[in-house]
Amino acid sequence: MIEAHINFDLREFERDMKSVERKQMPYAIVLMLNETAKGGRLAVQKEMDAAFDRPTPYAKRGVVYDRATKQKMQSAVVVTGDRTKGGLPATAFLGPQIQGGMRSHKAFERQLVERGLMSKRQVAVPANAAPLDRYGNMTQGFLNRVMADLKIDYRGAGATRVRTDASLKRNKNYRNARFFVPKPGSPLFPGVYQRNPSDQSIKPVILFVQNRGYKVRLHLKSVVERYAKANMVDNFEAAFTQAMQSAR
Repeated sequence: MIEAHINFDLREFERDMKSVERKQMPYAIVLMLNETAKGGRLAVQKEMDAAFDRPTPYAKRGVVYDRATKQKMQSAVVVTGDRTKGGLPATAFLGPQIQGGMRSHKAFERQLVERGLMSKRQVAVPANAAPLDRYGNMTQGFLNRVMADLKIDYRGAGATRVRTDASLKRNKNYRNARFFVPKPGSPLFPGVYQRNPSDQSIKPVILFVQNRGYKVRLHLKSVVERYAKANMVDNFEAAFTQAMQSAR
């Protein structure tokens, strides 16, 4: 889990406070911290639009915020691995963008590695012929067909089993989408290729390239700190007013 904490120094506001104001102060601080964390989260998501090429809604949902309470007067903007519903936790693909380093393998890449079709030091990237969605990622249906042709029991959306030899004979459409990985020692660049049944020509659809380290692209802490510095005082004034109104 990656966090950017938001704290608040109360000392400069404690002077000359009335008893009722002192009593409502913890409530005001909690309101202010949560409002600031909520805005910090939105600022990080906005920064993702500038730092990345078409970030997916799933990636943006990986940025959440922890709420402050009277028992724990601290909020945080968080990128976490245990609250993202889906195949890959947010820390797996956002962590290297925030902290630098190697990215984790995706589910289909792990299965390629486990089957010995791709090196664990490589990652799979789309070739020009690979169909992409509007976010620039390989489509799930395409990956399902590739993994089925490679006889890998891929658990992606809509794929729960491999193709059997009997099913290949029954499925005439299969011959129009024959995907394969060249054997070791082949002169072909490592990856997944598609064979055209009409002329037996082949073209690459996925390439296996070295997993190189990421440079930091999303400066999570500085984005949150910048937002907090610009908005914390206004948020506190609004929260304190709300807290005093609730005391009447």
